[in-house]
Amino acid sequence: MEISQGFTTGKFGMAFDCALNPSNGMIEEAPESLNALLETMSKLSCTLGSLLTIFAVTVSDYAGDQVATTNHDLVGRARDSYYSLPKKGFKGFTATVEPNWKIILADTATRENLKVFRAVKFSIVVAADGVATVHYRVDANAAKPELQPFVNRIHYDLERLVAGFFNTWRLFMVGSPFPEMERPIKIENPGDQYRLFYTLQSGALMIMMTDDFLITEWNLSGPTAKRTIKPHFQKTIDGHLLTDYQSVFEPTGDGIKTTLDFNIEYRNVSGMKLPHKVRLKGMHGDESIESELVFRVNGSN
Repeated sequence: MEISQGFTTGKFGMAFDCALNPSNGMIEEAPESLNALLETMSKLSCTLGSLLTIFAVTVSDYAGDQVATTNHDLVGRARDSYYSLPKKGFKGFTATVEPNWKIILADTATRENLKVFRAVKFSIVVAADGVATVHYRVDANAAKPELQPFVNRIHYDLERLVAGFFNTWRLFMVGSPFPEMERPIKIENPGDQYRLFYTLQSGALMIMMTDDFLITEWNLSGPTAKRTIKPHFQKTIDGHLLTDYQSVFEPTGDGIKTTLDFNIEYRNVSGMKLPHKVRLKGMHGDESIESELVFRVNGSN
């Protein structure tokens, strides 16, 4: 028997509901070893929960009066200097998702635990706007009623992990981190760098970049948290390609500071750079976390 279910990251994702209770996925009266590994996954899920709402913002969220700039050409040239999948004819893609459970589960990656986790097979459908929908199925020999609570939790945590990554990735690869050129913004040019300021409904956005348009910091400050991305790019003939980034989530009140470092490997598919392997390492409060995902593209539209 196979069970399937879908989950869509959407525009703003899910609420970050586990900052104060990273063990909220534990199951009563479960074997100690399985609850230990679910706690490991839950911590990873919590670190990524905030990312579901960080980078889903778009320039259409602009609101409020700002100091207008007449230098729209600067922003236009900056936007054009980045690798853009839509310019390559990107219409989306489908892929299987292979989590490296040995890395993710670390000390809880026992033979029996790995058997349960590997029985859940994941796939994604990434739309033309970069929004990812996560699906799963369960191997027939693992589709047992007593395992269903664990399967549900595995799916929930893994989909948050995938959604957190794609909500950031699509900002740089499918959309644009820069405002639309018709939007009024404030630009400062101290020395050999630029600072761009504009306002979204979700908070104040500041972008720092060098004089050759390489973004060094993307910072969104809202009423409950400050979220910062520090990206790194590879210069290609098609523009700056996102290869690494550090993400920092700093709550202004209750919550847990999280710092994550992502590394992205790409494969050429139909002339387009699509993510093949994603590695992340970081800290959720005092807890260290690590993960690795492989995307095996089935086809691109």
